[in-house]
Amino acid sequence: MMKKFAALFLIGLLFNMPSAFAHDDHEHVNDKTVLPIAIAAATDLTTKDQGLGFGKLPASWNKLPVKNAKIHKKYPGYYVVAVTNDAEKKTVYFVISVEGDVYDANFTGEFKNLK
Repeated sequence: MMKKFAALFLIGLLFNMPSAFAHDDHEHVNDKTVLPIAIAAATDLTTKDQGLGFGKLPASWNKLPVKNAKIHKKYPGYYVVAVTNDAEKKTVYFVISVEGDVYDANFTGEFKNLK
């Protein structure tokens, strides 16, 4: 009985460990700190296709200045941040949680599940 309890306890601990590390010393983002996160997300999309339907972004999206990011919309718990690339004459929109996690991106700025 004790071995089963110990095994279940260990399994529970392992499943909860990633979330404990993910929020260690993690503060909520605000209107200023969310903008560099969006710029970094745009940069990341120049190196890898994240399966969002538009492939990798061209290299001109790499290292855009923070001034190219603006809050498009705010929802409870989420920001939609627009990052504009003047060279491409395009804007990509990112859904970013108040914890700073990027959840989605597109070129329309409309996300059906956000209200």
